[in-house]
Amino acid sequence: MNIKSYTIRLMGIVQGVGFRPYVYNLALKNNIRGLVNNSGAALIVEAEGIEENIKIFINQLVNNPPSLSRIEKVEVVQRAVASYKAFTIEESNNIDMAHRFIAADVSVCNKCMEEVYDINSRWFKYPFTNCTECGPRYSIIEDFPYDRRNTAMKEFEMCDHCKRDYEDPQNRRFHAEPTCCPKCGPSLAMYNEIGEKYARGEEISKAVEEIKKGRIIAVKGLGGFHLICNGEDEEAIKLLRHRKKRPHKPLAIMAKDTEAIREICHMNTTEQLILEGNKKPILLLDKRTPFKLSVVVAPDTKKVGVFLPYTPLHFMLFQEGIRYLVMTSGNISNSPIQYKNNEAASALKSVADYFLVNNRDIYTPVDDSVIRVVEDQEMVVRVGRGYSPLIMKLETKREVLALGGEQKNTVSVGKNGYGYMSQYLGDINNADGYSNHLLTIEHLIKVTAAKPEVIAYDMHPSFTSRLSLENFKGMKVPVQHHHAHMVSCMAEHKLKEPVIGVIFDGTGYGLDGGIWGGEFFIGTTRDFKRVGHLKYIAIQGGDQAVKEPWRAALCYLSALGYDPKKWLGEIEGEKLEVVLQALKNSLNCYKTSSIGRLFDSVSALLGLCYKISYEAQGAIILENTIDSEVKDSYTMGIISSEGMFEIDYKELFKELLGDIEIKIPVSVISSKFHNGLISATEEMVIRLNSIYGISEVVLSGGCFENQYLLLNLVKRLKARGLKVFYNQKVPINDSGISLGQLVIADQIIQG
Repeated sequence: MNIKSYTIRLMGIVQGVGFRPYVYNLALKNNIRGLVNNSGAALIVEAEGIEENIKIFINQLVNNPPSLSRIEKVEVVQRAVASYKAFTIEESNNIDMAHRFIAADVSVCNKCMEEVYDINSRWFKYPFTNCTECGPRYSIIEDFPYDRRNTAMKEFEMCDHCKRDYEDPQNRRFHAEPTCCPKCGPSLAMYNEIGEKYARGEEISKAVEEIKKGRIIAVKGLGGFHLICNGEDEEAIKLLRHRKKRPHKPLAIMAKDTEAIREICHMNTTEQLILEGNKKPILLLDKRTPFKLSVVVAPDTKKVGVFLPYTPLHFMLFQEGIRYLVMTSGNISNSPIQYKNNEAASALKSVADYFLVNNRDIYTPVDDSVIRVVEDQEMVVRVGRGYSPLIMKLETKREVLALGGEQKNTVSVGKNGYGYMSQYLGDINNADGYSNHLLTIEHLIKVTAAKPEVIAYDMHPSFTSRLSLENFKGMKVPVQHHHAHMVSCMAEHKLKEPVIGVIFDGTGYGLDGGIWGGEFFIGTTRDFKRVGHLKYIAIQGGDQAVKEPWRAALCYLSALGYDPKKWLGEIEGEKLEVVLQALKNSLNCYKTSSIGRLFDSVSALLGLCYKISYEAQGAIILENTIDSEVKDSYTMGIISSEGMFEIDYKELFKELLGDIEIKIPVSVISSKFHNGLISATEEMVIRLNSIYGISEVVLSGGCFENQYLLLNLVKRLKARGLKVFYNQKVPINDSGISLGQLVIADQIIQG
């Protein structure tokens, strides 16, 4: 017989996903002898057999791997025949640690849930049931290789039954590192806000009972705590909002099943596949009218975030008629998600009536991911459970740490040509947020084994992330905020040639010291030229102007010669006068080209939002008033000043105020404003295309979370023959900029 022998090296997400038993059984099926083992972060297979069998084996190995795996690179090298007698699974070693790929946490699989519901099963009603197809990964890993000793499960010694499953290559729990059962694994505990515990085994029934009574429960899940109440109890939801200090921001709904979601939302096939997949993100869907649940769930928006149960514990909470649970991050507004029992008890005692906890540690807190579907494609709004860490192939050469921005923070690490972007960390301009930022950097560096020689950071002089610089050696590279937005999209779509970048957001420090936010660039992944922007306006009030949109409206009105007291009559005259005087004397003022402040101004002038309780509230409410049947638009001209194009807003405000005066419906005014901005942006891009001969256009920045703005601009630009790209896997908001920083810093160092 023609016996051949090969060493096969697989790199990617190949650990903790059932790859070794898969290889073992595939080898037996094809009469292959040899071995398989985890070598550092790689999977090594030595395979001997008849050449035809080897070909079939390798083909199936590469083209039909386990569902949770992700193969990044395959190396096949012929070797001398070693005359193996059988095929075996060997112990892991730490030899091959060059590339480390970390699996994300995924939802419980159907097979495990069948066992949870089976009264004859060892896992009957056990909330921590998992196998190689499901369960925690990133949130419990401490270091590589992904073996039990390097996870939070090292505290739980397997019983004889679980150990047999773990060591049996024919068992789906073979080397499932978090595997356990009620005899040897984590357990629940239920107690009230003053620490009184409830009887063992009654935790879930007690939680269900209290939820039905309108109580709020803090529940420890895969990546941290949630605050939960009955989604059909308006008073409970109002109480949760009051206690959490979250008066208006939409709350997510976990529904019992797909049919329950269909009763409250519209859903297409793509959206259903995402909801029912193994990542189980929060998905933004259009509400049905009338909306079955209370308006207080998601006021002032036509969408609501919904998701399905993703742990056995979640499934078991849907009892006794409960079909919808409000499930929001276990934190107080603007603080990071709680993930440790004692800290959660302290931080959330003023919010939760009861705590449903467990004794499995979380090493890395991971919030729920948020997704929307745009042009029938998945678009990531928030990177979290199921999606983090986001690992992307880049053409970077150096080991880089990128510190991200101030809000919606993520951090990224570059190593061996890959970028590793962390989970969403939220705002870091407070002590808890900054501490979480530092811990995440430490953990991401550890699990990737990176030794950053370059540190990339936002050039804003007041950003908290700059404080991290003193913790690291290496070359420090400042990166302009909007260039990072642009490059985050370029890196995702593998764009190498110069592009036209259109970056719309709220706040970004500019090269001229102004606050940018309505930008047009010509640039590459290394550098850029600013060629256009929204005309500057002087805004008074610093951060207060962001929190109170009426201030931005006042500044626009004053600059254009209108009397703010006439158009902002609901604001106290004394407040208006104070800001007007400060503006006149240039006290605490800054010039900005921010599209975000323009949206705020229009929202305030229409009486939609004078003071925000969450980021971009005014703009979100404004978008949700649009009447898509309205095709008219306000005029936003383009002027040229000293070689720089500017979008002018003079005629916009003249026409808009005229419509307000004659009481044109808000929906019509909002539509005409959006359409005017879209037309002006289109015209600017066409001019730049004509001048520079560039046909690839990149759209990025938080304002493009506005779906009407994004989709209509994409449609128009494509109709003009341009190629249009926008962020999809990498968030289009500030969560994406750490990846852009990483690529830019690497390019700058390369020269």
